[in-house]
Amino acid sequence: MFKKIFGKGNGKFRMLPESVGLSVVILIVLFVEAFFIFLMSVLDILPAKFAIAVLLALLLADLGTFKLLNCRKRVTNQRLVGLILTVIIVNVLFIGSNYLYNTYDTFQKISEEKAQIEEYHVIVLKDGSYQKLRDIEGQTVYVMSSESKMYKEAKERLLTKIEVEYSEEADNSSVGAHLLDGSQKSDEIIFVSNTNYELLCENNDKFEETTKILYSIPITVKSDDFAKRVNVTEDPFNVYITGMDVWGGIDQIARSDVNMVMTVNPQTKTILLTSIPRDSYVTLHSFGAEDKLTHSGIYGVEETVDTVEDWLDYDMNYYIKANFSMLVDIVDAIDGVDVYSDFEFKSSVADFYYNEGENHLSGMAALYFARERKAFEDEDIERGRNQQKVLKAMINKTTQSKVILTKYTQLLDAVEDEMQTNMSEKDISSLVKMQINDMGKWTINTISITGTDAYAPTYSMGSQELAVVIPDETSVEAAKQAIHDTMYPAYTKEKKNKSKTK
Repeated sequence: MFKKIFGKGNGKFRMLPESVGLSVVILIVLFVEAFFIFLMSVLDILPAKFAIAVLLALLLADLGTFKLLNCRKRVTNQRLVGLILTVIIVNVLFIGSNYLYNTYDTFQKISEEKAQIEEYHVIVLKDGSYQKLRDIEGQTVYVMSSESKMYKEAKERLLTKIEVEYSEEADNSSVGAHLLDGSQKSDEIIFVSNTNYELLCENNDKFEETTKILYSIPITVKSDDFAKRVNVTEDPFNVYITGMDVWGGIDQIARSDVNMVMTVNPQTKTILLTSIPRDSYVTLHSFGAEDKLTHSGIYGVEETVDTVEDWLDYDMNYYIKANFSMLVDIVDAIDGVDVYSDFEFKSSVADFYYNEGENHLSGMAALYFARERKAFEDEDIERGRNQQKVLKAMINKTTQSKVILTKYTQLLDAVEDEMQTNMSEKDISSLVKMQINDMGKWTINTISITGTDAYAPTYSMGSQELAVVIPDETSVEAAKQAIHDTMYPAYTKEKKNKSKTK
């Protein structure tokens, strides 16, 4: 890099740059290297042995290229080789820095504290007398009795736009009945959340075609951090996976279409996927009333997590919230997944056909495979099993070194805006670091909670009876035991040994 020159007569040591041009090149290399090392230390996903190897490789590359650049003659073959190597090093470091920065940015985006967004609608009859917001001035607006802070804020904001009187009903079904009770229409006004409006449309075929949204108010509420953090590289933990039945923004409040507990034991490299029917008839944590598990998502992901914790008697340390878009994008990013189907069937809502046996699925095909239930006798139970198969195939393929190397940026793009978790950036990077360090293969086991189809009233829809799944207690206890065995295998083994010696 610099040439040593001893001054004549005074014996003093001086260092002068070979040329201004070469000095600039060297400074650029050092700057790019410093930026790369900074990103590597901040992200902290490389184990010490690999980080040291990278630093040594950089040092040796620097010594070699700088020696070639610092030859005595202005133009030599050695200097030309040195310049070529410098360009290669800078490009490699630039690409590496880009990968590191994108990784860090993605980790931060999916783990940052996000707000929840819900729209609230003024709903009227399409052929009624109310055509504009000002038409409802001074009228009675029917709302649901609720302690929801978002609903309360929405009602207050509506009053800043128009003066109306609110009349409360006990449940969503009773509110909807003011517009359409069976096939009987009434020229009234209701004010409900988007998710409750979708419920009304789902449970009355004529509701959507008979009514219209007159006015909407978006409400944003910051989410609380309710994670129960552990050392994710040493301690077992549970992650609640909730798949929302929406496209687009992950910050929307919506029903939970996929409900699964992922139990992770980092010491034994074991994952247990426990599938829960979306229509499981459970007691909502905050309201102490029975409802479908999928409806708990209406009140936010924390309500779903708390409800499952109450039910299974295990902490859900973290959650992962995803939507349709993420599944499609990830599967397409890794060029599809291979999934075994126990049945030959056609999707009831899309033009996809599945063979009994092995199927290679694109993103959209995987989505409708995981969503289908009407084609099966067990409906929700079989859907849960298929969701496990898709998730297991995704995990197995995305953890292959070949896929990680060739599809890395596509995977980052797929999860960046379509996934949300309360795992911290440190938790995620620690798991990645552990996996890079040992490259161990994970054992993935599955179990399903089953139940019986029935009709019952729900908290969200009041006395109107909806199709639900009454959980089979034997399968619930089996799931609890499987979670325990995955988290504490040594205790389970000791218990079994003691029972054998008796």
